[in-house]
Amino acid sequence: MRFLLRAIDALSWFALMCAGAILIYAVSHILLETVMRTLFDTSTHVLDEFIGFAVLSVTFLSLSWTLRDGAMIQVNLLTLRLPRRVKQTVECIVAACATGLGAYFCTFLWRNLAKNWKRGAVSESVAEVPLWIPDAIVFAGACLLVLQLSALTIRPFTAKAQES
Repeated sequence: MRFLLRAIDALSWFALMCAGAILIYAVSHILLETVMRTLFDTSTHVLDEFIGFAVLSVTFLSLSWTLRDGAMIQVNLLTLRLPRRVKQTVECIVAACATGLGAYFCTFLWRNLAKNWKRGAVSESVAEVPLWIPDAIVFAGACLLVLQLSALTIRPFTAKAQES
């Protein structure tokens, strides 16, 4: 079980590093576009689309590690006042429900990805980016979030097993 949790953490870390690389790309593309427009009166003609894809990718690829790191926003107005055992139980139930809802959401993302792949759908810009590419990144990020939510659900039980 611990191996599985470490594998999920490693995948989440890798996705975070990919998100960081995409962020560096986005800043570089914006700088390139600024220089091209200012000095050469020309453009790449795909800035809006590519930066949109980049923001989408950074968001979804960073979700799982954000959850793992405890940096995701949590509304804990009620759980702060609960005893530790009850708080842990409530958090476990919430994580299990979120895992189910996230998995259900992933089915819709998968259908959209498969549809765009099958149809060969491309973006409406000059670049004609195959839409399955950003769909695949979003799907991967959402699946990693579901895996991290499931790990959050079982992690307290693995900690108890180690204590015994």
